[in-house]
Amino acid sequence: MDNYLDIANSLGMWVACSAIIVVVLVQVVRLTMISFRAGEKIGMSKQDMIKAFRTGFTTSLVPAIAILLGLAILIPRLGLAFPWMRLSVIGSVSYELIAAGITAGEFGLEGLTSDVNSIIFTTIVWTMSLGVVIGLFVVAFFTPSIERLKNKVAGGDESWMQIMTASAFFGAVSYMVAQPIVKGGSPLVALVAGFLAMTLIGAIITLGRQGWLKEWALALAILLGMISTGVAFHYFGIGGLDV
Repeated sequence: MDNYLDIANSLGMWVACSAIIVVVLVQVVRLTMISFRAGEKIGMSKQDMIKAFRTGFTTSLVPAIAILLGLAILIPRLGLAFPWMRLSVIGSVSYELIAAGITAGEFGLEGLTSDVNSIIFTTIVWTMSLGVVIGLFVVAFFTPSIERLKNKVAGGDESWMQIMTASAFFGAVSYMVAQPIVKGGSPLVALVAGFLAMTLIGAIITLGRQGWLKEWALALAILLGMISTGVAFHYFGIGGLDV
């Protein structure tokens, strides 16, 4: 096996990946400032804006654990710089792991094994990068057209617009839910455990009048789903890592 990790962890790779992350961090700060100014213009109190910011922050903490686990899987075979950049600002952990695993599989490997070489590494990098280009182009160049199409379909009816938006959301969620149902194992355990956890938390919020839990509901459901997969694998041998 050639020492491709020297390239993967080289100064040039770090500079290229860091430049992208710096741009995104600037965007985060800028959008946060714009959001607070917009909130002031529509009459929101600073307390409400801070609460909204805190809700978004806490909700993102637990999903970040899954991202860190994905990072730990990719680093030994792809170096640190590229996975760090991908999972920090561009891709999702599921997409990155699937893209890397499928690419390695096309070279006859079963996942990201120690047999990865410079050619396989380069192919994985290009596959992971080009796989999301279409989505970026659509957002960059066709967002106004999509907005006009949305307004045309809704016909200015806000009620219908809400129904259509909710339907699109549930359709996207259903698409993501279909895979773990069919695949079984750890994905199905996480799905069922997360659903039961969210149902229980919802009951506590509604029946127990614990409104403060709303900010933590999604994060807690994700965390309990992750814990359940670990318990299922450790004690019952259900599931495991495919990559």
